[in-house]
Amino acid sequence: MDLLLDTADLAEVEHALQYYPIKGVTTNPTMLSRLEQTHVLSHLKAIRALIGDERDLHVQLMARDRETMIREAHHLATQLGEQTFIAVPVTEVGLSVIKQLAQEGLNITASTVFSTIQGILAMLSGARYVAVFYDRMLNLDIDAGRVIKELAGLLWTNTSSTQVLAASFRNVAEVTNAYASGAGSCTVRPELLSTGLAMPSIKKAVQDFADDWKKVYGDKTLLEL
Repeated sequence: MDLLLDTADLAEVEHALQYYPIKGVTTNPTMLSRLEQTHVLSHLKAIRALIGDERDLHVQLMARDRETMIREAHHLATQLGEQTFIAVPVTEVGLSVIKQLAQEGLNITASTVFSTIQGILAMLSGARYVAVFYDRMLNLDIDAGRVIKELAGLLWTNTSSTQVLAASFRNVAEVTNAYASGAGSCTVRPELLSTGLAMPSIKKAVQDFADDWKKVYGDKTLLEL
């Protein structure tokens, strides 16, 4: 079970690396469109520098034709390292690109997955991750949990190295439901991680322990006893 951070903000990445057990970072075209156009690649390199060579960095292709998509993929892999995952939308053209890039040994994330059949086709084409868009599916009255369960079950049955990567979350409950449904990985916005630790009951429990300790030992720590 893995956790990825869904952001292109360098400060958020740096903070998460300090506090959360993240396996990598996912970006998307919307995030990157907020940057100055000429600075996109250098910004991605800055993310890579922060997370190191051992963590995953997911970047989606923006070209629409097969040949240019493949050239984009080679460029990203060369510039950003071996642990770069090329995100490719699961369309007919996308499946053709996934198949070729996977045969070349590149790491592929099948993106914009809304259905079980999309996930199956992406798996068979060689994708390493199948990115299921959880909240967007719910908004379309698609049972996201069922799709994840079906894909996870197929992966288990076929002992595939592919993982279901759940993305696009509105709240913490969707994240935990995605994991419970069988997602091997979830990519989560930083603010949702903070929300998961912000319950008043957590703060109260920590304060209660501190108050009880102080009554007996004052400000001493375990190092002094």
